[in-house]
Amino acid sequence: MASLMHLPEELEQVGGFVLANSPLANKASEVRANRINWQSYLQSQMINQEQFNVIVMLDTSPPPRRDQFLKEHRYECARTFLEMIANVAKDQTVQYLLTMIDDILQEDRSRVEIFHEYARKENTTVWRLFLPLLNRQDPFIVNQAGRIIAKLACWSNETMEGADLHFFLAFLKEQLRMQNNEYKQATARCLQMLLRVEEYRQAYATVDGITTILNALSANNNFQIQYQLIFCLWCMTFNPDLAEKMNKYNVIPVLALILTDSQKEKVFRIILATFRVRSHMHYSHYVLAWPRQGLSVGD
Repeated sequence: MASLMHLPEELEQVGGFVLANSPLANKASEVRANRINWQSYLQSQMINQEQFNVIVMLDTSPPPRRDQFLKEHRYECARTFLEMIANVAKDQTVQYLLTMIDDILQEDRSRVEIFHEYARKENTTVWRLFLPLLNRQDPFIVNQAGRIIAKLACWSNETMEGADLHFFLAFLKEQLRMQNNEYKQATARCLQMLLRVEEYRQAYATVDGITTILNALSANNNFQIQYQLIFCLWCMTFNPDLAEKMNKYNVIPVLALILTDSQKEKVFRIILATFRVRSHMHYSHYVLAWPRQGLSVGD
């Protein structure tokens, strides 16, 4: 799977520090703080004893012990999470379970294989297990599930394909188009991850994804979303064919307009990077119209 996964994780933790918070991350912190009483679920027979044992171990154990448990009981852990998400109706609990999964994956990318392995043993795919969550009504559940799906798609050698990929890309496009989407940063983050992978860059272009990004950039967004969406365009330029085709989308005038208005150095840098990736396309004369003293992408 050809990818740019070596690129920096601008929105994730680097050296223990969170570089940028988002509404989804803030909500996830609230969800973590509202601990679930798993004993009450067991007593009411909403979960069985095995599920109780697994979820309590994963939820309450220190990281080293949890890590060992995940290694020794991979199938049981995946099954417990997915069965509970499917069978528990309360949104608050589903929010908590999805946040647990996301945290587990964020700690160690290789853990995506726990879910892929489980799906194969059950003669299904992780996409069939997680994509239905995108149809839930609760916005946090929808966007946290989207974040997990993006990680499953990008951090494994097993790529998302066909109808599943088309459904997910259509979902992300719709989320970008929503006027009052409080989790638009999370949507852009999913695209930042996906568009590092060549197969996903090509698929997103075929569903007119570039137009969706440009339309979203034309909306009244904060600088963080601007940065994320331009990062997506930058990723697209690493495919020479797509970089050439981007001329017809009027990418340069849109970015040039943002350059005139933005006061944020990170936005300026990513626009310069986008211009410079395909230097043979003669982007430079657009950049020269907006000189910034002593500033370059490599600074």
